[in-house]
Amino acid sequence: MTLRARLLLAQLPLVLAVLVVGALALQTLRSLGTASQNILTANYRSVLAAQRMKEAAERIDSAVLFIVAGHPEKAAAQIAHNRGAFESELGVEEGNITESGEKDAAAELRRRWEDYQARIAAFADDPSPRGADVYFRELQPRFLGLKETADRVLDMNQAAMVRKSEHAQAVARRLEMATLAGAVIALGLAVITTSRAITLALRPLNVLTHAVRRIGEKDFAARARVEGTHEIAALAADFNAMAERLAEFEQSSLGAVVQARQASHAAIESLPDPVVVFDGGGRILAANEAARTLLRLPRDEQAARLGDVDPAPRAAIERARAHVLGGRGPYVSQGYEEVVRLAVAGAERQFLPRGSALY
Repeated sequence: MTLRARLLLAQLPLVLAVLVVGALALQTLRSLGTASQNILTANYRSVLAAQRMKEAAERIDSAVLFIVAGHPEKAAAQIAHNRGAFESELGVEEGNITESGEKDAAAELRRRWEDYQARIAAFADDPSPRGADVYFRELQPRFLGLKETADRVLDMNQAAMVRKSEHAQAVARRLEMATLAGAVIALGLAVITTSRAITLALRPLNVLTHAVRRIGEKDFAARARVEGTHEIAALAADFNAMAERLAEFEQSSLGAVVQARQASHAAIESLPDPVVVFDGGGRILAANEAARTLLRLPRDEQAARLGDVDPAPRAAIERARAHVLGGRGPYVSQGYEEVVRLAVAGAERQFLPRGSALY
């Protein structure tokens, strides 16, 4: 799998988290929409039906007063029109029973309506000279009873609407909290999972970086152990091959340096005259047996210091070093006035210092 594919897969938890949060939000909206639709379907139709039945009953009651006033023709038209409206809305209510006790209220409404209609028909067919007395004694009580029953149906459904609305609000709050909690949890898990996936995807790169740093510190045994077929694994394989060649070159160069050092030491040791090799800073790099004996230097070249040499030969040596390091070429004594006298094996010997640059 390529590194690009690994990084794309590392983003998958975030994508899933967004989808989960979106699904929760859609479910919340769907639940709220369903609750609102239930209120409209279950109760609002009954509320409208009850209000319209009350309006129709009031107009019928007004029409009855026209009969009492001596206008039966006008009353008949108004009664017929509103009777159909009442019957239609009563049918709606009877087909939309949703609350406890509403069925009994609708049945009572039907009974009162039929009784009221029968009494109106009898009154219209045989109007009494004392129509007002009949109206207040028989018709008005029936009208008020019918209206009261319609009010009961209306109040029952309005109370249900308030109750369901409060329930829907409570559900909305719970869904809001659940959606928020789900979003936080989903995003938290997504961040953790994505971070872990990215770390795993980039771990080969970290291994390679560490190996490169070790090579930079001249640790040519460092290798980048990366498995797989992705780009970083291929780069690590090339890096390891390069490190192998560097290690081989280092070993061969080191061997050549050691061999050259041994050869130079052997050449110096073979000379009968005392020979001392210094670096640019004045540190003694090598000295043959004659020089160690003459200048009383320790056999350990690392412990040899020019400051340990007697003042007379040290001054001559420093003069030769300064001449060579000053870029004036080899140093050669100008005469016997530069002779250095040293006691060797109980006898005094004379030396003329010389110096030259090796590299």
